[in-house]
Amino acid sequence: MKWTSRGGPLLMVALAWSPMAFGVAPAERPSENIAAGASYTLEPVPNYQYCTDDGDVTQLTDGVYHQTGESLWTQPSTVGWQEKQPAIITLDLGSVKPIRGVSFNTAGGRAGVTWPTAIRIFTAGEDSEFHEIGDLLALSAQQGPPVPTVYGMHRYWTDQLRTHGRYLCLAVWNEPFTFVDEIEVYAGEPEWLMEPLPGPGIAKGRMGSGVLGIQAGIRKRLEQDIQDLKKAVEEAGVPVQTKQDVLDVLTAVEAELDQAYRTFKHDFRTVLPLNAWHERVLHTQAWLWRAKGLEPLTFWCSKLWDPLSLIGMPDTAEELAVDVHLMRKEYRAAAFNVSNSGDGSMLVRFRLSGLPGGDNPGYVTVHEVAWTDTANGVPVAAALPEIAAEGDLYVVTVPAGMTRQVWLTFHPVDVKPGTYEGEVIVQSVPGGKRFPLRMHLYPLDFPEKQSLHFGGWDYTHELDKFNMVGEQNQALVIRHLRERFVDSPWGTPRLLNPYYADVRGAYDAQGAMTTPPDTTKFDAWLESWPDAAQYLIFVRVGAGAFGGAPDGSWAMDTPEFTTAVKAWLTFWAGHAAKKGVKPEQLAMLLLDEPDEEPQRDHVVLAWAKAMRAADTGVRIWENPNHRDMDQAMEEMIDACHVLCPHLGIYQNSSSPVRPPDTARIYREYYVKKRDQGIGLEFYSAHGPSRLMDPYAYYRHMAWACWHYGATGMYFWSLTDTGGASSWNEYVTTRLPYSPFFIDSDSVTAGKHLEALREGVEDYEYLVMLDRAVREATAQGVIGPELEEARWLLESLPSTVYEAAISAYPLWQNDNVDRTLADKARIKLLAALTALAER
Repeated sequence: MKWTSRGGPLLMVALAWSPMAFGVAPAERPSENIAAGASYTLEPVPNYQYCTDDGDVTQLTDGVYHQTGESLWTQPSTVGWQEKQPAIITLDLGSVKPIRGVSFNTAGGRAGVTWPTAIRIFTAGEDSEFHEIGDLLALSAQQGPPVPTVYGMHRYWTDQLRTHGRYLCLAVWNEPFTFVDEIEVYAGEPEWLMEPLPGPGIAKGRMGSGVLGIQAGIRKRLEQDIQDLKKAVEEAGVPVQTKQDVLDVLTAVEAELDQAYRTFKHDFRTVLPLNAWHERVLHTQAWLWRAKGLEPLTFWCSKLWDPLSLIGMPDTAEELAVDVHLMRKEYRAAAFNVSNSGDGSMLVRFRLSGLPGGDNPGYVTVHEVAWTDTANGVPVAAALPEIAAEGDLYVVTVPAGMTRQVWLTFHPVDVKPGTYEGEVIVQSVPGGKRFPLRMHLYPLDFPEKQSLHFGGWDYTHELDKFNMVGEQNQALVIRHLRERFVDSPWGTPRLLNPYYADVRGAYDAQGAMTTPPDTTKFDAWLESWPDAAQYLIFVRVGAGAFGGAPDGSWAMDTPEFTTAVKAWLTFWAGHAAKKGVKPEQLAMLLLDEPDEEPQRDHVVLAWAKAMRAADTGVRIWENPNHRDMDQAMEEMIDACHVLCPHLGIYQNSSSPVRPPDTARIYREYYVKKRDQGIGLEFYSAHGPSRLMDPYAYYRHMAWACWHYGATGMYFWSLTDTGGASSWNEYVTTRLPYSPFFIDSDSVTAGKHLEALREGVEDYEYLVMLDRAVREATAQGVIGPELEEARWLLESLPSTVYEAAISAYPLWQNDNVDRTLADKARIKLLAALTALAER
């Protein structure tokens, strides 16, 4: 499902070629390269397909450097990792030797390949206890950094070490790719052998445990924020004394970085500020704000779905008011911000007053938005931990020099419709502070069941196998997803894949079932997702054979294969029916992302033909990745009940051998299939999730579905946290995709999943208005209300959809108007109300 990772940098090379910008390498080696020909180990095993080969075990010390203008990562002489960090390279120098320096030759600057965020150096003697020597990135800084926006090769190197060891280890952090084609180690002075290695020893096995990742993340966050604040100091309007005070603190923290990035607790989370040093850094921003006239506590509003900036002046141009439009039984959000320019952390106490139900009504959930850092070093305000009122007041904490957003989720169920003028009443400010709290509740009810199907390979039954879902949080995760309108849960092959003996059953030589499968796992899955609209299972049929033959397996297209598949599917359809699940509610993904490789289409077709022959009603669901549908097997496509292309390919499909309007032709192909009765749905698989735009990537998908006539949307993956807690992306081992925050024993809302829920509701508005227009037309109703409704249905979806389609949906993109969907739905609410009141 991970389209972005399958593409990788190789497929993007032609899009971003530019002259090479070679980094500065030493004119001549500082001393003998004692790593020449040395053996080494690589952990994890290199996995980037375009440069991985048998030579990876010798190429890093063979003295051969890549010299051509072609991308480093396309060369067999390169060693590469994808979505694996840290990459740990341990050289064996043969005996304990003095070490003066080390070099690491890599490349980056285009096609999504960035420069390393850390290269930590460790040495060990014969006892294999490793001692940290330093960070090669910091030690190499005096040689100059690589050019961040231009492709080139860069050699990180230093001759400033004074250490020794038999083993030298480099722990490299980069996301999502790490590439290297040569490593050198420079000889030191013999007398250094008598000096002790610094600090405590660490076993090699602990290097990937996360400690080093946390340290690298903390250092990167501190360095970045220090640099951003140094730039802010130079802005107009900063008094000389304030400027000097800020620079003094920032310089002092820089001098203490070696201690600062190593200081954290065992339960570390990337919640900002990260530690006491980070508090000091951010505190200086309070001085800058105060120098520019901000009050100790400044209340302000921003556009709801726009990202907040950790460093920068609050924009107080928007009206300070909480304003929400909605119907009963739906969920909608609003927010306000508080910036602290005082000299210490402040508690903000407030209550919501003047709405139906009295102060702090139960249908409004209050969240204190938490700042967290990401593996990419981009801080985001996306986590939405709930806070409960203490007495009659909510209390949020605002650290000095930071902005705290207060997020309000409205869900009125039995409140009388009307426009209510309330207030947010703050008691933490001398003299108090009040600002408007408006709720516009329309005389409409959101349906009990939504029309747009929504899911995303959640795999909640695979406890601790794929994601952070385990026994302690499984029920919490499922409840959280269901409350966000996930009505289409996904199961893994372990539920009924015919290559697993227990869920396959037994068969005779002709393919007839003799022993039924074990349904325990399947039954538990159904019970954990009661009343889902549909149940989707990734079957993963592999090479196509049915693995139930007494002597092995039956090849596809044989009579025995067809008999066995029919018996297998008939059993599962019948069993689902006994559990109250109609066969058509079951959908099976046979083979993930069939593409231009013909054999993959053949496999899907063979299974689909056998399954259709069973005539059970179970649907075949496929997510084709063909860039050119002329290359797809038409019979395979027509054998599917649902086609779910990747939305990015659907919108932007291109081919070097097709005319410029390829994307239009590509879309017309699917529209034709939709009109022939094959369902159309969309999926997407960009990441990491925290950097994706909640509005333009997540919420926008629902508008794309309406625009193209699709009835379902899916995201890889609702529960994939990258192999670690959502609260600590520094230790993730792959890209995190989950749009909310999952820990081993907790679940916390996130803006990205909240945006998805609102997208499902947006889609339902359009369904409701379309239905109302059809009913009014059938009843012979005429008038301006009906004409307005028709015009809105024709114009608004394309306006909202097209405004966000042109930009890559990163949250930091400033070229997106994230207010359009809400402006549109308010018009839809008014039109629905007008038709209902006729």
